[in-house]
Amino acid sequence: MLQSAPDALDLPANATPADYWDAARTLSLIGDTLVKLDAQARPQPALAVAWQSDPSARHWQFTLRRGVKFHDGSAASPAAIAQILGAIHSSWNVRAAVDSVSIESETPMPALLAELALPRNLLLKRNTNHLPIGTGPFLIAEWQPGKRLRLAANEDSWAGRPFVDAVEIEFGKSLRDQAIALELDKTDVIEAAPQAASGSQRHSTSSSLSLPVELLALVFSANSKAQDPRLREALALAIDRKPIQSVLLKGAGEPAASILPNWMTGYSAVFSAQANPQRARTLLAGSRQPALNLSYDPRDPQSQLIAERIALNAREVGITVQVSLSGAEDIRLVRVALPSPDPATSLGEAARQLGLPQPALPATPGNSLDDLYQAERGLLAGYAVIPLFQLPLASAVSARVRDWEPGRPGDWNQSGLSLADVWLADVRVADLRQSDSRPEAGSR
Repeated sequence: MLQSAPDALDLPANATPADYWDAARTLSLIGDTLVKLDAQARPQPALAVAWQSDPSARHWQFTLRRGVKFHDGSAASPAAIAQILGAIHSSWNVRAAVDSVSIESETPMPALLAELALPRNLLLKRNTNHLPIGTGPFLIAEWQPGKRLRLAANEDSWAGRPFVDAVEIEFGKSLRDQAIALELDKTDVIEAAPQAASGSQRHSTSSSLSLPVELLALVFSANSKAQDPRLREALALAIDRKPIQSVLLKGAGEPAASILPNWMTGYSAVFSAQANPQRARTLLAGSRQPALNLSYDPRDPQSQLIAERIALNAREVGITVQVSLSGAEDIRLVRVALPSPDPATSLGEAARQLGLPQPALPATPGNSLDDLYQAERGLLAGYAVIPLFQLPLASAVSARVRDWEPGRPGDWNQSGLSLADVWLADVRVADLRQSDSRPEAGSR
């Protein structure tokens, strides 16, 4: 069961994080990328088995896996792969050879492998009904827009036939509805609230948390009345993140003043998330402050309470913040996805979602940690964005789902054990056998 209710099976450009993760999870069952990344951001083979680039990282060549077919029986040939990638990236020069595909660009592409591993680069064709046709472990058997998707096992999958015969996905289910369905054995795999994943679960279900892969932050609009960087810095210093995390987020996630989480970079502690109201008042001394309008995403059940707490912190240092969904917004509380374990790629994706310029990273292969730090520091200069929390994703499964583990970076099929690898135990038979093996009352 998933929260989103998509009208089409694609990856929307400006999707909410919840819609993004749901679309990525669904489409990655149908299609493959050229490469994939593990949790340490190391590239692994997928449809490409080998790759190489020139020293400038402008020219890349990928040797393709042989004998792969799309679900419609057509060959996943170099020409077909080149056509799909060329349509996705008009700025690339994608050419097919006998057993390989080459990608060229006028600008260096040092992070191309991480880019190709993103769900937007799944190699999918479309049929006359605009349904995706891929090379993945499952093919579409039935599609009811916004309601239900049934996927059947791909008998000719290059990775081997999946153990399960089908995967049925129900859309438009709230986290509460998903949790109830799991308790009643009406579903096998659900999304969960991170704060619930660390709580008690009944013995027949298990839950897991990803690494932090979402950022909750404040973003100032281009025409915000808060143009003074001192006012923005004062607001950043006024926010007491720890009580918000403890009470409103129920301990989930990590207070943060950086865009990227520490597991990606190791340096997030350099950006202090500690509140300092005294310093905030000093920055505001002797100046009149405009009243600021703070908006939030009404689809996020926690966002209004968090926004109201931020407004309270602001008023304590002399900044008037009104939480409202009407009128011109000065500040917006947003949640963005960090979709790649590669830090440079996630930093670029976060900047795009936050409306910031792309990070100033050297256009050379193998950016150093210092390069990454300086690029992130440049994005945070001026306080156009105020990071608040880095949050994980949570999932839960029934007892009959065996040999499946979501990827630590939040995916369900790339870096963890894919849903194509699971097998289903008959828990009713297991419970019956366990009951029959118990000694009778009074026996020893």
